[in-house]
Amino acid sequence: MGTTPTQEAAHKANVIASESTRQAALGAARAAYNNTPAAWPAYDAAVKAADAAHLRAVIASAAANGLDGPRQTLHELTGSWV
Repeated sequence: MGTTPTQEAAHKANVIASESTRQAALGAARAAYNNTPAAWPAYDAAVKAADAAHLRAVIASAAANGLDGPRQTLHELTGSWV
């Protein structure tokens, strides 16, 4: 059984909203990073956290709308399937 156009549209809207949140978090991380080696670990952690949060939101939306999400990508980024 396939998904409906309504489910696909809802998932697309959720992914766009999550990407917007991700971009805002990345912008804040870039603003805090001052191109010094000491600031790199915090910047790197913030980027990974933003990416993981985005992937979790995409997976949750996919599950809610009867689709498959990028679980393998999340596992590769965080080492966790959830």
